[in-house]
Amino acid sequence: MTRPGVSAAAFGALDMMEELRDRSADAQLPIASIRVLPEFNPRRLLGDQAFTDEALADLAQNIRTYGVLQPVLVRRRRAEILLVAGERRLRAAALAGLTQVPVIYVDADDTRAYEIAIIENAQRNDLDLVTETLVGFQFLSRRLNLSTDEIVSYLHHVRKGRREDDLGVERLLRDMYGTGVSVWGQQRALILRMTAAERDAIQARRVDAKVCAELVALPEGDIRSALLERAVHEGLTARQVRELVRTEQQSTQAPRSPLAVQGDGLRRLLPRLSRLEGKDARRAEQLLGELRDLLDPAPR
Repeated sequence: MTRPGVSAAAFGALDMMEELRDRSADAQLPIASIRVLPEFNPRRLLGDQAFTDEALADLAQNIRTYGVLQPVLVRRRRAEILLVAGERRLRAAALAGLTQVPVIYVDADDTRAYEIAIIENAQRNDLDLVTETLVGFQFLSRRLNLSTDEIVSYLHHVRKGRREDDLGVERLLRDMYGTGVSVWGQQRALILRMTAAERDAIQARRVDAKVCAELVALPEGDIRSALLERAVHEGLTARQVRELVRTEQQSTQAPRSPLAVQGDGLRRLLPRLSRLEGKDARRAEQLLGELRDLLDPAPR
């Protein structure tokens, strides 16, 4: 029985990943015979930095010591063998001097292969929060055929109870990431509003994501960048950054005119007008008329 909603196919990919989890390798294939399609690797969403020799050095050393413990996933397309998931393991194995890697064959078209690649990445312990979030929103955008802004709006309305989760996003997110609409509609959505420098700092573990979440309240620019650097160098907490952001917002607000301040005070007194009687009521009516004519004069 398929689950309702646009995410039904993704649940099929989840079921397939469960079956593959403890499966032994189907074969050993020459690394050179496996074609890599970059568009099927979610990590490339943030560039190629995760695939440099330097980034792969530790994994390559681990492979030299223990071998490739988890087979890479491949699929056949006509005469080609295409990689589905495991590009870092594949490249690290080559860097370690191996010529072959263990593989598991999966039966998948382009759509299913993309879903498997997303899910395989989501289940990895070494995936950082920024990459996981950006890849997750990319996946939802592709599966739901909605823009990222539309997805954030959808999550917000579901979280607030303003609409039903008719697309099954809660179940999908929980099965893939262990968190649902509430977390993705609030905390994860803030990552979309972070600058590249803030995301880099989180990935490099120079600052906590909660700290950068406080910075998104400020417009992008020198002040926000300076606060990020201060948070990194001084090890500021999210609470401390929140106070700094609040102070900055207050300092940039235009000063209010004396009339505006008096207007606020008058607004609080207006309910008392109904208590006036006789001469006082007539005088108040006259004054209100004069004020109305001053604020909204009749066209000449």
